[in-house]
Amino acid sequence: MRINELVEKSGTPRTTIHYYLREGLLHPPRKTGRTTAFYDETHLQRLKQINDMKKGTRLPISFLKEQIANLNPSENVAPDFDVTKTVKTTKEKERKREEIMKAAIRVFSRLGYHQTKVSDIAKELKISTGSFYLYFQNKRELFIDVIDQVFKAIVGEAAVAIKGEENYFERMRIRGRVFFENYTRYNEILNQLRAEIASEEEWPREKLKKIYEGLTNPVIREIKDAIKQGLIRPVDPELLAYTLTGLIEITSFRLSLDSKYTYEDVEIFIDDLYVQPMLLK
Repeated sequence: MRINELVEKSGTPRTTIHYYLREGLLHPPRKTGRTTAFYDETHLQRLKQINDMKKGTRLPISFLKEQIANLNPSENVAPDFDVTKTVKTTKEKERKREEIMKAAIRVFSRLGYHQTKVSDIAKELKISTGSFYLYFQNKRELFIDVIDQVFKAIVGEAAVAIKGEENYFERMRIRGRVFFENYTRYNEILNQLRAEIASEEEWPREKLKKIYEGLTNPVIREIKDAIKQGLIRPVDPELLAYTLTGLIEITSFRLSLDSKYTYEDVEIFIDDLYVQPMLLK
């Protein structure tokens, strides 16, 4: 954004922005010409941090510098920008976002959501934290996008795997196996999202709800079709879909503990417990 837009979005006068730049409180913009410079979300974040510290009072510049220096590294804005890796097209930007999300999955799984800093993800990709903020506003936005990416992959993989399969029971088995294989790779991310529900924020609950709707809606449709075809007895499709999803999830967790059981054991167990009793004799 140009400085006029930065002034409008931040509510900070142009003269104050130039003053912060001279004093080193605000990192330099990216210059594309002798008189042309562009600012981004990292400058908005820094201005918000400064304004939050000041809270309408006049504070010495030395005090502000000290407070900025003492910020948590995940909250601080790095002054450096990896200009060589800045992309220009929408397609390139989407590819770069995907690279960051893939790295974030590894880091979140290893360190956990709260312990992960933006600098950890930037380090994983060997980019500057300034470059990170060109693609995501903050760590939470990245975490939400990672979750969306993970579960879109699960649903998409299941849709591809069952393509052409006509048998209802085989389709359900395929869906279960795809969920199991992905759950073992992404369960830590899901656990972290569940942990966020304990916070006072509403977004974790809404996100978890949408995830399970995305996972169960195809199963609900399959169950409704099976009932119409007379393959299984009439039941509540939604409750059955959630029950089966939850059963696969908890048994997947059990399989991760040791090698006593295999997924084939789980399939046989679910077939005996749920599938056979549901059949219309």
